[in-house]
Amino acid sequence: MPQGTRKAAMDVTSVLKPFVEVSRALCDGVDAADVMNLITQRLTESLGLKGAVIKAYDKKRSRLELVASFGLSENFLFSKPREGSLCASVPRQGVQIEDLRRESNGTDFEALLLEGVRAAAVVPLEVEQQPIGMLALFAPEPRKFTREELQFAEALAGRGIVALAWERKLEEIIDRERRYLSSFQEITQAINSTLNINKVLELVVTKITQVMGVIGTTVRLLDPKSNTLYLAQAYGLSDRFLKKGPVDAAKSIAENMAGRIVVIEDVYTDPRIQYRAEVIEEGIRKILSIPLQVRGKVIGVLRILTGERPPFHDLEIQFAAAVAQQCAMAIENARMYQRVKYEYQQLLIDFGYEGSSR
Repeated sequence: MPQGTRKAAMDVTSVLKPFVEVSRALCDGVDAADVMNLITQRLTESLGLKGAVIKAYDKKRSRLELVASFGLSENFLFSKPREGSLCASVPRQGVQIEDLRRESNGTDFEALLLEGVRAAAVVPLEVEQQPIGMLALFAPEPRKFTREELQFAEALAGRGIVALAWERKLEEIIDRERRYLSSFQEITQAINSTLNINKVLELVVTKITQVMGVIGTTVRLLDPKSNTLYLAQAYGLSDRFLKKGPVDAAKSIAENMAGRIVVIEDVYTDPRIQYRAEVIEEGIRKILSIPLQVRGKVIGVLRILTGERPPFHDLEIQFAAAVAQQCAMAIENARMYQRVKYEYQQLLIDFGYEGSSR
């Protein structure tokens, strides 16, 4: 590409026009994938390229996925990248190859040359200082990309990658809310359909562990005579950990007994942990502990135990608190049923009917 043409390509108008177009698309609510395709097209046109590619890291699949491209064949785009190829991973810093014919150490250089590419540049794309994707620029002639060209390309692609990241985050939140709602409905349905409290609590600890992706969950009930919390149900935790010893209500996250939700962010340093060594050995690093209350009286605790992870967010706490309330109601209903059943049997005995009350 002639030097004069390249300089003209980086004038103010040619730089601002793509930004204005992309910003308008984002403001109009255009799908992030379509915005990314628009960005690769405008970069190709503005910089006189053969084509451009944007890839982003997919956490579910644990790999880079193609999210946008322009000017390149499907055969090139969808061929499986080999280890060490130019677009196989997010580089720590920008990489530039001025003439592919003079380089011999690239695993995909032959495919690039067949595609009509003679020069390439790859830059990482970051969101909140975390590299989550990459932009690859492909030129049809030997070329050294200027600092201004790379900054322009990175900035324009950055607009799209931020939109994509937020769209994915929103999708994750919606998906998580759906899973929480589905689990809550399943638990509520179980409570309404049975008085078998063990079955209900088993469902509760299983669902919470699975939907929140934690190490394990326990339900402990208060024994008023000994002031200890005995294990009613658990999921995901070792027998050795569960049998570590009696859990003293006054020593083990005592704020729960006052009806308060407690979040332990670091089991290494928090003084409210009763069995610190056993907790650490189990791989637990954070705990969400929620009191089970009936008419203002604490009857037990629901505890969610997890390893290293970000802090519990409000949605998780609200979900767990709602489930804890359902647990408390189920336990109270089961206890009331047993009391009524016992009193009815005693009444039959008093009237001389000592047979079964079924």
